[in-house]
Amino acid sequence: MGKKHLYEISFLRSFACLSIVFLHSIAWGMEHIQVMAHLPEIAQVILDSMNVFLYYGTPTFIFITAFILGYSYRDRENLSATSFLLKRFKFILVPYLCMAVLYALPYTLLSTEQFLLKVFLNAFIGDFHAYFVLIIFQFYFLFLIFKKWLDHGSLKQILGLSLIINIAYLAFFNFTSAPSLPFADYIWERYYWVPFPGWIFYFTLAYYIGTNYQWFKAMLLRYKTWVIVAPLLSGALTLYLYHSGLLTTHSSKRIDIILHTFSIIVFVLYIALKLKSIPRFFIVVSDYSFGIYLLHTLFMSALILVIDTTAIDLGLLTFIILFAGSTMASMVSVHYLNKLKIGKYIVGKVNVKQRVKVDEPSTVRTRARSLFVNYK
Repeated sequence: MGKKHLYEISFLRSFACLSIVFLHSIAWGMEHIQVMAHLPEIAQVILDSMNVFLYYGTPTFIFITAFILGYSYRDRENLSATSFLLKRFKFILVPYLCMAVLYALPYTLLSTEQFLLKVFLNAFIGDFHAYFVLIIFQFYFLFLIFKKWLDHGSLKQILGLSLIINIAYLAFFNFTSAPSLPFADYIWERYYWVPFPGWIFYFTLAYYIGTNYQWFKAMLLRYKTWVIVAPLLSGALTLYLYHSGLLTTHSSKRIDIILHTFSIIVFVLYIALKLKSIPRFFIVVSDYSFGIYLLHTLFMSALILVIDTTAIDLGLLTFIILFAGSTMASMVSVHYLNKLKIGKYIVGKVNVKQRVKVDEPSTVRTRARSLFVNYK
């Protein structure tokens, strides 16, 4: 019997994917426009604020990964680690390693040694934007090791412990300076992003939501007012902490992003459940999301190079060109590469398959409401 496809998770995945591309479009576009036309200060503040607001993208992918594990394996007591990992090695880790080499190629202009060093840093340290893959593989192994504990342990204790670990880990790097030790500056600036303690609460929370998804959907409907307001409140808090100088870390590895990410997730899932059907566009983006994630910065770099070469001041249109251009170029590339036998091992397997007859969000919403009655 086929697994039921959750269209609301596809909607969330595409939303997170597009948010990441848009975040990078703003960051790279700001750098370009400042060179070409010098943005007014107010415009820089607004765009910088948008960047900070969009930092929920990567944590949302962590959430989706753990949610799928909880939802798909909630009734599986005996799980084959070999078969579980083999598919993920082939279609996630191998493309990641290919990208580690691809994004290191410009270093060949410096020297072979610099190229090999960059390949090593990309592949094993996550020294490029695809570091997310190293994070999820840590959680794949932790899932295999601790599944029984997650399934039979105290939900409140596990969530509480993981939240404490996550906050303590991020607070340490958010509020302390690098000591005078070898590689400390690099660890404080970037590498602390990769180890799993910085993401563990996203994982445990998502895992339990996946294993109790019917109950969770009922709660979304029950507390819909809070669900709708939450992104505004969390976004305001995040921007206040950032602009006040209390928390100046410019990345998704901030303690306040935990609350902000969850607020965005519940809001997006609520919207998906309220829609009569998910627009086809979002389903397609979800299917291509891994390839978009891997390739979009490559095409963004090419677009920036073209814009710089032509020396045309495109103003705010730059952001749209970077966003739409890198997204579409990535999707087209993934589509045609997947027509080759080796393509799925380079850019990931397109997640398009013959789906079983599934509930559209309107039907899911009806079922969730019937569940809600039992929780009143």
